[in-house]
Amino acid sequence: MDRLPNWGWLVVAVAVLLSPVFAFLSAIWVEVLVCSIKEGGVPALFVVAAACVIGRLAYRKFAVRYREGHLAGDHA
Repeated sequence: MDRLPNWGWLVVAVAVLLSPVFAFLSAIWVEVLVCSIKEGGVPALFVVAAACVIGRLAYRKFAVRYREGHLAGDHA
């Protein structure tokens, strides 16, 4: 198992090539949601808050969580 199977190379290549497309589509998705909220007559502060919530919900699984003891000041 020291080599990646042939289909694995295809999956990696497709993911690399399509990652800008996915980023663009997610930006469009957030823009559509924010514009639909704004068109509803909601004040600007609520639109900004809604954009923050949408961003947090959409990208929360990418957040890096560190275990205790990995900070610079925690070395014993």
